[in-house]
Amino acid sequence: MTRALVRVTVALLAGAVLTGAAAKAPPVRVDDWDRGAPGPLDLNVWRVYPFTQSSAFKDPPAIVESDGRHALLLRTDGEAMRVGRPVKVDLRATPLLTWEWKALDLPEHGDVRQRKLNDQAARIMLMFEGMKGILYVWDTDSPLGTESRPDELDIFDRVLIVVRSGSEGLGRWTREQRDVVADYHRVFGDAPRPIKWVGFEAHSNDTRSRSAALFGAVSFEPR
Repeated sequence: MTRALVRVTVALLAGAVLTGAAAKAPPVRVDDWDRGAPGPLDLNVWRVYPFTQSSAFKDPPAIVESDGRHALLLRTDGEAMRVGRPVKVDLRATPLLTWEWKALDLPEHGDVRQRKLNDQAARIMLMFEGMKGILYVWDTDSPLGTESRPDELDIFDRVLIVVRSGSEGLGRWTREQRDVVADYHRVFGDAPRPIKWVGFEAHSNDTRSRSAALFGAVSFEPR
């Protein structure tokens, strides 16, 4: 083999190694709304939590069609609704949470800054090993970017981050993306442990009002 051919071969092999190293991990899909026809959410797959809570809602969670896509509808009337399931996510490979949602009805005066008014039409909850959680919320009154930590002294330490606020965008599909690793490091001060649960929530129990929201496609993606 000539020296020129050797150089070309080495260059090709190095390029293949670099290409493999740079290959991005595939997205991790969280939702399964497209799995079947619209109708009641399968609560054998999606669990109501906390597990002591009754699943007898005034308007049970359901899969509906909206603007040509299947979506999860959470509608509350003076109650809290939470559904989720175990999801394993390696944030080193897929640190970006991307989702679509549409708020339809905001709870009156909902505000993450006030314990007695802490209702939101839509929350996406990430639970990490070590009993820590981040919730991305659509609030009614608190400013965009507000971060609230209501349970810091409790066994489950969670932070609510307002990524949408008020009626702007109400009734319209909105796409969001958050760097979960960066958010976790900022609010908890260290690197995140693995995610073990993803939940979808709607609340109107504190304000004794109503709420409604749709959740579309949700996935963890590489940078």
